[in-house]
Amino acid sequence: MILTLGAVSLFVRLLAYTGLVASDDLVYSYFAEQIADGTYRLVPHHFAIRYGVLLPLAALYRLFGVHEWTTVILPLAASVLAPPLAALLALRISGPGAAWIVGLLLACFPVEVRYASLLVPEPIMETVLLFVALLYLIAVERRSPLLAFLAGVGFGCAYLVKETAAFVVMGFCLFAVLRKEWRVAGPLALGAALVAAAEIGWYWSQVGDPLFRSQALEFHNRTSGAVEANRYLSYRLWKAYPRMMLVPNLDFGLHSLVALTLGAIAVLRDRSARVLWLSLWAALPFLFLNFGSTRISTYWVMPVSPRYISFVYVPLFLLAGPLLSAWTKRGRWKQGLVTLLVSGTCAAGLWCGFATRNTGYHTAEVDRLRQLIAEARSSGQQLCTFRDPRPQAMAGSRWRRTVRILGPDVLGCGGDPRRVVPDSRGLPTLVL
Repeated sequence: MILTLGAVSLFVRLLAYTGLVASDDLVYSYFAEQIADGTYRLVPHHFAIRYGVLLPLAALYRLFGVHEWTTVILPLAASVLAPPLAALLALRISGPGAAWIVGLLLACFPVEVRYASLLVPEPIMETVLLFVALLYLIAVERRSPLLAFLAGVGFGCAYLVKETAAFVVMGFCLFAVLRKEWRVAGPLALGAALVAAAEIGWYWSQVGDPLFRSQALEFHNRTSGAVEANRYLSYRLWKAYPRMMLVPNLDFGLHSLVALTLGAIAVLRDRSARVLWLSLWAALPFLFLNFGSTRISTYWVMPVSPRYISFVYVPLFLLAGPLLSAWTKRGRWKQGLVTLLVSGTCAAGLWCGFATRNTGYHTAEVDRLRQLIAEARSSGQQLCTFRDPRPQAMAGSRWRRTVRILGPDVLGCGGDPRRVVPDSRGLPTLVL
């Protein structure tokens, strides 16, 4: 089962492969290359301190060099591993029927498929959380403080990938406290706290500011879509995510509607500890992402994005899977209905994932640069990206970084290079 789900997951993600999009991925790549080269310095940018992304990427760069495959292999591998890990979780808590359903739903989840080959933190964070959740479940079953402590350290590592993982560990700790599992709750919190303390100590040793992360978040507030989100605060808080999650679309397909509906049924019908655990896992991070503030002094919500909330669907699938599996045992017609529902949802997810591949962001520019790199290689010339103090300079910097990853062998301005400049549509073109 695990190998089959892994193969399905890999096939789907390769089918919907995108690669570089010349957006956030270039920034993560830039800081990771600095770490690999030994030139990294702390700067107040929230991408620059997501060490759960940067350190493994820097190791890949150090070992194999800066290429497109070394840039995207980390999120791609993480995304491929996520469905088998989710199936293992479902297997432990509900049995093989639920494991198959959960694994297939996650393998074909459109937002997961779309971002699997993009260098963004969400696929990596989700896989770390799934692995740690397995460890946590074993710790609870065995009442093992050591395993709980290791799970806490794992949660801390997930936090270093992306900050919203902190609300997942809060949900797990709260569940352990409500269950009075003190031998688990204490070590779990301690492990996560030690990682946070190490991060604070790193900031103190480098810049003398243990709260350096707040500067990075302030940069995020100034440069991201948070400004727009706060301008239309009522819509942002009460309509943005509900509309995205409840109305079928290319990012969520039918998965969101199915998961939310079945998750709600599971919560209403089942008062078990398993349902409480999964509900806390989904609810706490979502409540922060929708209503939380990135500032302490003033209320400042985060911008909206499908990938920001994608990881909260894992516990929803884990709620839906056992419910659907139980229905298959209540008659042939219900078994057929469940099969139709799961296969239809997965088919819609596959179509959405394929329809969104290589779309959005700066993919048109990247595609054009791929062509220019191929032409430069065939002619034996170099590509020199333009430098301009005007607003186009941002595009020039973006193109240079893209060529640095896609074709480092043709990047340079020596000799008689072919210069890359914007055409009338703003796309890169060549001049002699």
